[in-house]
Amino acid sequence: MSKILEKQNGGSQTVLRQRNVSLVLETIKSNGPIAKREIVYLTGLSFAKVNSIIIFLHNLGLILEVGKEKSNGGRPSSIFELNQNFRYTIGCQLSHTQIHTIVSNLKGEILFNNIKPFDKSIGKEVVIDMLIDSIDNLIKNSGIPKDKFIGIGVAIAGLFNPKDETTLPFPHLVTWGNVSFKSILSNKFKLPCYINNVANAAALAERNFGLGKGIENALYLNVGSGLGMGIIFNGKLYEGVSGTAGEFGHITVDENGPLCACGNVGCLEAIASTKAVIIDAKDRLRQGVSSVLSNMVKDNINNLDFKMICDAAVQSDKLAFGIIDKMGQNLGEGIVTLINLLNPERIILGGKIVDASKLIIIPIMNIVQKRALEIPRRNTEIVFSNMGSNAGTVGSTIPIIEKFFENEVNTLVD
Repeated sequence: MSKILEKQNGGSQTVLRQRNVSLVLETIKSNGPIAKREIVYLTGLSFAKVNSIIIFLHNLGLILEVGKEKSNGGRPSSIFELNQNFRYTIGCQLSHTQIHTIVSNLKGEILFNNIKPFDKSIGKEVVIDMLIDSIDNLIKNSGIPKDKFIGIGVAIAGLFNPKDETTLPFPHLVTWGNVSFKSILSNKFKLPCYINNVANAAALAERNFGLGKGIENALYLNVGSGLGMGIIFNGKLYEGVSGTAGEFGHITVDENGPLCACGNVGCLEAIASTKAVIIDAKDRLRQGVSSVLSNMVKDNINNLDFKMICDAAVQSDKLAFGIIDKMGQNLGEGIVTLINLLNPERIILGGKIVDASKLIIIPIMNIVQKRALEIPRRNTEIVFSNMGSNAGTVGSTIPIIEKFFENEVNTLVD
């Protein structure tokens, strides 16, 4: 009986130590650089326990001593921060037109990256091979030992089913069917693999490293060739029952509107995405509407892209300015619904729309001020992401980092 109790006590002591180590490490990770006495204050642990854990973490290499506090006459306290290069992650974003792969550290900083464009007509197998090659080459070229990588994250422009962990690149690559990127990459690289959609991944990036940091209830709107949304609810990513929450772009706003790629008509994505406004601009040019865009595309309308429309609008081109203004109004209508329905503290607009931020904020806010309910409207801030096109790729690595600190650190403690 005493041996059983001994084992139980030993087990409970290990669990307690793991919790204390995790608490100190999370405090340093969230607040560093930080002094020992501040860690004691924030954790409620004794100075002796904090000191012991810090020595342990420092010897492991998980934290670094980065200086001393200014002394007020007593012995100055050492200042510590997370060793962001203790381990590394691989992040991938598979959009409709390109593969973006990165190597990042534990703070989400991009150390190496690579972009490979593709045409979806080359087929699923070729694109998957391109993704594998991109990851393989990035690992080799980084010079980082393979055992320093803790996992691979993939953000995909499509739907993810958490039940069978497959993705459906919907709707632009719908002919691919369900793809198990997790099993493909895990088997190839012998590393844990986590899958998410781009909007959710970008929301995680903003929550951890961007304009969503410290915000408990925020929405990330990914406005590009599609329209997606990541929802941060009470500080956590909200995915819904089937992992498909946030399909903001497929709200029907015009029953007589254009056909959407999803098969419905009048979706917000079909009138307010960058793809939709490019189609609109091309149609107007073909109709002979006068615009500086004709010179920009050098008489080849197929060269037209969203940035050209933004640049022309800045030059007060009537056609371009009107198209951007209408896009902003349509997005504003969608945002009004989100404000009234979800009452977020902050809405972060990211993706290609950032190119038009100075122009499009005015029509968006005009609609929001006019149509949103006053109380939720006054408590919602609308901002543009400063993470550029990297948000989804960086965000794909966050589940890896979280699992590392939740589980793998305990292995090191054992």
